[in-house]
Amino acid sequence: MARHVFLTGSPGVGKTTLIQKASEVLKSSGMPVDGFYTEEVRQGGRRIGFDVVTLSGLRGPLSRVGSEPLPGRRECRVGQYVVDVTSFEQLALPVLRNDSTPGNRLSSQNTQELKYACTKKLFSLLVTMRMYDQLQH
Repeated sequence: MARHVFLTGSPGVGKTTLIQKASEVLKSSGMPVDGFYTEEVRQGGRRIGFDVVTLSGLRGPLSRVGSEPLPGRRECRVGQYVVDVTSFEQLALPVLRNDSTPGNRLSSQNTQELKYACTKKLFSLLVTMRMYDQLQH
């Protein structure tokens, strides 16, 4: 059985919905589930950014269009979005550091530890990502 599953697809096909439904089914069957996903934020029918949402229900800004950097926050710009690194680290990294995962001590600066955790069967992954079509870009 596969331990890590990576799903790709165009925007709006249901990748995030699948994550939400799968986590509900696993939780209801008694499996320990933790994680996060990103969710589009719209205002007046227009996408203005994304939030990071944990499976335990915590939510915070991941990015916003044209936002000005906030004082005391670590942020970077990716295209039209300002990414709130501080918010991401506060919400998503504790999920990856979950104490129920033995020996898992992750930090945003050290992806080697994430690689180790994945290869040593400390947890399984269900990952979704937008499909990139080179012909359209």
